[in-house]
Amino acid sequence: MKIEMLYGNHPLALELPDDKVAALLETKPLPAGKREDELVAAALANPVGSLPLADLVNKGETACIVIGDMTRLWVKHERFLPALLNELNQGGIADKDIVLVSATGDHREQTSDEHRLLAGDEAIERVKVDDHISTAEDLVYLGDTSFGTPVKINRRVAEADRVIITGGIVYHFLAGWGGGKKAIIPGVAARETIMANHALAFLPGQGEGLNPNVCAGRMQGNPCSEDMVEGAALVKPDFLLNTVIDEDNDRIAAVFAGNYIAAHEEGCRFVDKHFRLPLAEQAEVVIASCGGYPKDINFYQSYKTIYNAHFALQKGGTMLLVTESREGVGSEQFMAVFKAYSDREECEAALRREYTIGGQMGYHSTLIAEENDLLVLSGLPDDTIRMMGMIPLHSLQEGLDWIKNKHGGLPPCCIMPHGGSTLPELS
Repeated sequence: MKIEMLYGNHPLALELPDDKVAALLETKPLPAGKREDELVAAALANPVGSLPLADLVNKGETACIVIGDMTRLWVKHERFLPALLNELNQGGIADKDIVLVSATGDHREQTSDEHRLLAGDEAIERVKVDDHISTAEDLVYLGDTSFGTPVKINRRVAEADRVIITGGIVYHFLAGWGGGKKAIIPGVAARETIMANHALAFLPGQGEGLNPNVCAGRMQGNPCSEDMVEGAALVKPDFLLNTVIDEDNDRIAAVFAGNYIAAHEEGCRFVDKHFRLPLAEQAEVVIASCGGYPKDINFYQSYKTIYNAHFALQKGGTMLLVTESREGVGSEQFMAVFKAYSDREECEAALRREYTIGGQMGYHSTLIAEENDLLVLSGLPDDTIRMMGMIPLHSLQEGLDWIKNKHGGLPPCCIMPHGGSTLPELS
């Protein structure tokens, strides 16, 4: 069997005997036949739990559309933003009164060329785009959630008459699913807000570790998700448009628009139907690609694939991760875990004192790497991979040879070509 594993923008051929493929975890067939513009138009004309956007706004108002950043390039904002702008125009809001805010969360700022890539030529020529800065001095405090999270958000978002949030729906290890309320927290929130929210990933007591209810595919009973919902409610977004992407064909497969909770929940049910994949049993070996650029833009983003893939892996097994990581590790806080702490207890204590999401992701990566062998085919220096307790590779074949040597031959493998998007679930 020949399977394509994406490494950045380049496909790598993984060839295995058919009897050595225990499971090929690919998305279930996605709807086809409709053009992307038809999907967008249909969603805007028939919103979930809401009036059409043009009927919600009024002449002379201002509008802010929250878009993703370069780590969310895959959402395909450029393919739906013109339609959103036209809806606002139809409702009476002129382009000069519309601003795009890139929901960078706690990520880096972006270049003008990257803004054009994200938003597309038409939107960039029509409206202004700004990056959110999580440490800006003019963020607006809206109140606290019941979890004690102080909600401070981008001033342009807070002061707009109308707020439209966008994004892409995939599984997320903290929020349950991406998209929806994540455009607000962490998207356009203060660093203080983001860290307070994400710290809810830990159980209350020192040494208790991570809360198992904070996980991909769960929102109810997940304190991180519920806290995000409360924070977003203080902003009261007027409308949502989220996409689900067919990665194999680089296209929008589904569009969900309308009320920011109801439309998102409908999209999550769609994702579950197509991306939550039953697995009869865990495998000794899992070979996973993030799904290529930008999902493997850096190692920090690649953690999502490690997270998803470990559900398919037997304890003590071997995971082979394919990630170009062209922008390096991508998070100083992630890397600090491997440099600063001698064991998991010390790391957990430090994160409880001063939480960072990068630190938590690094902490969980150490737990997975302690229990399993984690092989990494990437563009990172070998010493960086070794510092993380992982094993550097320079080719898929080198990885297969390493696996054969450890396991006394090649055992049947679970293959995840789009590990950043697909969630294995033991059936």
